[in-house]
Amino acid sequence: METFNKVVYWIGSLTTLVCIVLCMVLFFTKKSRNEKGERIELDSKTTEKPWSLGTWIAGVFVAGTGVALMYAPGDLVGYIKEGLNPVESITMVALLNGAPVWALYSIMGLWYMKHVDSKIGKIAAMLSTVLGMSISLWTGMNTVARFIGLNFPGLKFMLAAITVMLAMISAKRNLLKGMSKLAFLVFVFAFLAVLSTPLTDFNFRLIEGGITGTFWKEYFSGATAASWIFWFLSWTPTVSRWLAHISKGRTMKEYIAGTMILPTVLAFIWMAVSWMYQDVIMNFNLADNISSLIPCVIFIASGILFVTGTLDSDCKVFTEDLEMITNGKLNRKSTIPYYGLFVLFVFSLFISGIITQPFAFNEYSSLIFMPLMIWSIVECVKMVGIKSEKETK
Repeated sequence: METFNKVVYWIGSLTTLVCIVLCMVLFFTKKSRNEKGERIELDSKTTEKPWSLGTWIAGVFVAGTGVALMYAPGDLVGYIKEGLNPVESITMVALLNGAPVWALYSIMGLWYMKHVDSKIGKIAAMLSTVLGMSISLWTGMNTVARFIGLNFPGLKFMLAAITVMLAMISAKRNLLKGMSKLAFLVFVFAFLAVLSTPLTDFNFRLIEGGITGTFWKEYFSGATAASWIFWFLSWTPTVSRWLAHISKGRTMKEYIAGTMILPTVLAFIWMAVSWMYQDVIMNFNLADNISSLIPCVIFIASGILFVTGTLDSDCKVFTEDLEMITNGKLNRKSTIPYYGLFVLFVFSLFISGIITQPFAFNEYSSLIFMPLMIWSIVECVKMVGIKSEKETK
């Protein structure tokens, strides 16, 4: 396994670096307007009507940032225990949830825009969705259970079932844009409310320190980097498929800036808040510390809503792809409950202990999806020197 990890680490690291450079090249070389002053929007075969810029930003947040921030405070504490200072810890988690990994999503998202009819792409996204959401639920519900101080499978399954049910209702009623906006607003509300609440009896942990050699050693260490690469490569088809679904009408500069900058900035903000409240967030137990109820309830509610929004968005593209693959034999709305049940089934295998190493799925699926990632990179490299019809008009 150690050799396998090293192979994936180096392949994934090189792939990520290439995607970061390619995103920068596309951002600076592709124009947003033609000579007539008309917007040059991304070509997309999706049937989705263009989202407004504000709703699109909320949709990007729901695509993966929200669910990542659900469990990121746990990563923060892990780096604290490993000896990193506050600035290093916050920067570490923000980078592991920000621009470097979103470069993967951005590049493959451009591929999905051109190949929305690809059965290979659809199957990859569906597989990535079920595994990714099941593992995210498992991670998120473990975090919530730790906050509450009641860590047993029944509670975690109940919370997961409620989250999935809300997402299925939203997907069934086609409330996704509303869910996207709501999740983003709750993030802002949670940040302001937790930061300003006067009902806590603990001292803030000041954000002090600077980036040292220890940070870079930790960041590029095999364990940290391999875990990051496994996780995000396995998620790439899911998030990329969603980005292709919602990004019709965006210019290249809007698309790259929104997918690279937004997640990074939000991760930095959320981690800064988590650092200041780390004692309450990570040691919360209602029986022992009633005064910490408000900030922790806000964090828990926000996290569940983040996961619900991600489930909702994933469900939409999962069922849409399933309908296309079966040539309409399976209606999208009728398959929504089955998607939810499948996710809960895999989730129950994790919390029951039947599957003891959930993250092993990430390790293998990351390599399975690698050919699709390379295909995406090749096509995006071709895009650099090709002018669209709108640019030549």
